[in-house]
Amino acid sequence: MMKLKDKFCNLLNGLVDSRLNNTKKVTTSYVALFLVLSIFAVSTFSWFTIRDTATIDSDPFSLESAAGMRVNKGEEIRNTITVKQAKLKEASSVDGRNMFFPVDRGYGVKGQSVDTSEMKFREGTVGDKNNGYIYSDFTLTGQTGGQVEVYVKSYKVQVHNRNTKKDEVYDGATHITVDSNNKPSTYLAYQNPCPIRIAFIRNSAEASTVIDPTAIIDNYADECQAVSSVNSLGSATTTKAKGRSFSDYYFGTGAPLFTLDGLKSQNITMVAWLEATGENCDAYEGQDVSITVELESNWKDMEYVTFVDKTKGDADNDENTELRWVGNAGCFLVMTYYDENFANPKSVVMSESKSDGKKPIEWIAYLPKDKITNISFMRYSKVKEKIKLDGTNEVEVGRIYNVWHTTADVNKWIAANNSGKGEKAFNWSQEINREKGLQTYRTDNGTATGNKENTYYAVHGNGYGDTPTVAENVAPCIGYWGTTYPNSSGGSVEPTTTEQLPITGETYARADIQIDYNLWLNEYNSYNGGGGLRNLLSQDVLVLKAVFDSNGTETAYKMKPQGGGDKCVLSKTSVKSGSRLVRFDLYDPAKEVPIIRNYPVPPNIQHTFTESAGSNEYIISYNLVNQGSGKVEKAGNWEI
Repeated sequence: MMKLKDKFCNLLNGLVDSRLNNTKKVTTSYVALFLVLSIFAVSTFSWFTIRDTATIDSDPFSLESAAGMRVNKGEEIRNTITVKQAKLKEASSVDGRNMFFPVDRGYGVKGQSVDTSEMKFREGTVGDKNNGYIYSDFTLTGQTGGQVEVYVKSYKVQVHNRNTKKDEVYDGATHITVDSNNKPSTYLAYQNPCPIRIAFIRNSAEASTVIDPTAIIDNYADECQAVSSVNSLGSATTTKAKGRSFSDYYFGTGAPLFTLDGLKSQNITMVAWLEATGENCDAYEGQDVSITVELESNWKDMEYVTFVDKTKGDADNDENTELRWVGNAGCFLVMTYYDENFANPKSVVMSESKSDGKKPIEWIAYLPKDKITNISFMRYSKVKEKIKLDGTNEVEVGRIYNVWHTTADVNKWIAANNSGKGEKAFNWSQEINREKGLQTYRTDNGTATGNKENTYYAVHGNGYGDTPTVAENVAPCIGYWGTTYPNSSGGSVEPTTTEQLPITGETYARADIQIDYNLWLNEYNSYNGGGGLRNLLSQDVLVLKAVFDSNGTETAYKMKPQGGGDKCVLSKTSVKSGSRLVRFDLYDPAKEVPIIRNYPVPPNIQHTFTESAGSNEYIISYNLVNQGSGKVEKAGNWEI
């Protein structure tokens, strides 16, 4: 079987050697303060923004292509593009706008395939649409005024492989498999290069968005030399082309796929083709292809969860030392969750939300509010590696180094590894809770009826350290949801990340606190060597947190100092509808009991955050003045 194949672009420069324990010991130090200032302080809290709920609507449609493509307007499919059993021919395009087809198969003198440069092509015509490649026009309309951002909620591409005689599914999900001994053994991953490409086109003035559905991140996408034009003789000019991943356009962690202008309808075109200059094209030519892409702009039933890296080493000499190695070597995190029946997996590439200046130490992602179990966090290599996924044969895939699980079986998996190096993980799990081990639900007590938690703290690996064995890579690592860990200052009021992205359909807030030099907060002028409160905040010697109360559950959010400590900012941070801003806490992270001062917001000026019925934004301001040890007062003309 012949295939069209061009010279491929250079591979990524080397493989990233991401290891569990190759990080030097991290030490924390606080810079001595040398500016002794008489600092006055007045504080202003503002920019608590309530945003309108944005939704989209589209013409209900489904595309079916068993015997030619047709648009069926009668099916009630909302915000979902569905293509069933299309058959794709070899084609080539850089952007999905201009499609080119081979005139001949390009056979050499001995029957071998030849490079694209030696072949003849023709430009596609109207008659080629839905006859060899998928071309679909549809309309999206916003249901509210103002801009409506449209994201990818989910996707699934299923294609038959002629060579393996099996269907392959590309949906971004990672599946952990368990062996007969009740131990995680390996995972399912994309192994065969598949050159299917999907492009979304809004109008002629904007560049199209080309997706490689086989790639969970852009680094995993395959590059090729696609045909960009042909001359009168049919000779092709090629251009380097590389698709993006669907994860770039997930709600909450990515950019919008489209931005709609209020109630104005927008014409969108989706194009799908089999890139003839990509690898392994002949395995899929003429085979059944089905595509489903779900679009969404309003996820009222979703909420952010945060993964916090507080990991210690696996080796004996550093198992009590916080190294924070999850983000080493450019590794990234994927959160996977399941329905309660452990079906319909969904994986989301998490967004880096906080860094130590060299690498990320916190990540965020959206999770349905009702999902409280069967959740995993997976640490991936940023480039594909050759590993023995089945224990025998090497394949080039995205390698998983570590996994943190929240599921009913997590303690059984640890017990099954309770030998050799795996015994360490078992012992660490007992340190968290000797009776119950790791949480099986994301609640404070680990049960289905406990108080739901949104922050996960990773504190250990799985004891195996750097290992090439896949079964040891996917063995459970150690962490906990929001509950107090014996050797930490964690708890239910530990902060979630700052700089969270907005949540459509939720109440969310932005807070600016200004520390002015016209008033004193006397006790901090000589604190920890001096420098005053402004400098102590700007150099992270002290930390200010805003505390919200939601039905008796408090959550503290770390504020970011700006302008040399003149103000601290809490921006784009989601809070639950009904939450009240009840106080501001001053922390000294170096102390065993870190909270050194509370600044309560008097009940008569506390604001309750609720969803807005309109698109208005308004400002809520407080002053922190030096009356005794500091007092919070209302500022501005906002309504309580």
